[in-house]
Amino acid sequence: MPLPAGYSARPAQVEDWEQVLHLIVTRNLADYGEPLYSSQDLADLWNALELDQDTWVVVSSDGRIAAYADLQRRGPVQFDVAFYTASGHPQTEIGTHLLEQAQGRAVAVTDKRVRLIGRVGGDNESATQSFEQAGFIPGLTFLLMEIGMDSPPVAPDWPAGIHVRPFARGKDEQAAYQVDEEVSLDKGYHTPMTFEEWSRRMSLNRLAFDPSLWLLACDGDQVIGVALNILSRETGIGWVDHLGVLREWRGQGVGTALLQHTFGLFYGRGIHKVKLSVDSGSLTNAPRLYEHAGMRTTQKYHIFSKEAA
Repeated sequence: MPLPAGYSARPAQVEDWEQVLHLIVTRNLADYGEPLYSSQDLADLWNALELDQDTWVVVSSDGRIAAYADLQRRGPVQFDVAFYTASGHPQTEIGTHLLEQAQGRAVAVTDKRVRLIGRVGGDNESATQSFEQAGFIPGLTFLLMEIGMDSPPVAPDWPAGIHVRPFARGKDEQAAYQVDEEVSLDKGYHTPMTFEEWSRRMSLNRLAFDPSLWLLACDGDQVIGVALNILSRETGIGWVDHLGVLREWRGQGVGTALLQHTFGLFYGRGIHKVKLSVDSGSLTNAPRLYEHAGMRTTQKYHIFSKEAA
């Protein structure tokens, strides 16, 4: 789909930095209630991408950036595509054009059939229409859940023989990776990652990484469950990034105890709001666990995908 009259597209440039970051944050706040991106996140992303090939900005006739998109390679044939359009512009048409550009780039960098994946806020109708017009198929729906704590949360009730400890740098990387990957197989949508890919995804080597927010549930010396948490320094909100328990230890309250311990950890640091996202059709019925722990659904987002060659 061509761009509407009066708009043009080009690769992002370093000079676009502030406008692009503002656009991303504004769009995310509208769609998810959270910025989700910091200046460091955008810096890391642009350092990893080829700006002249993997990014696009759409400029209106007055010279302002009306939209931004990027394409990130997640595996040999899998790519994540994201686009953000500012209000006051023909968002559906611009979004469709950007998705088609990203698809062309993904196909050009591999000689195999590729899979593109994108995310849309539940109330963002124009972005949903863009994905549909570009031939993407809707898939999973995720719930954004949160809890606000006006008083100390309930103390966790650990099953007999199970204890929790914080993640230790230089010791627990492989154990945390192996448990997180094994647990993720039951999500039904997970793409296996190498340790290096997982480390990048979890920001292990970034200065902002706080190992004291990662919790390991253990049976003796064996790690059987993880709560890999992060703190959004921009909003002062705690996030449960990944939480899971190995199959053979499920049904005993380990997951609930990890979640409650996480609440207590954040509360003790003066963080009174905790959020997470979860597949609404989780094979392990995770939304019910979170509801029983006092969390409520505040927003939704949808995953769209497309295969192309």
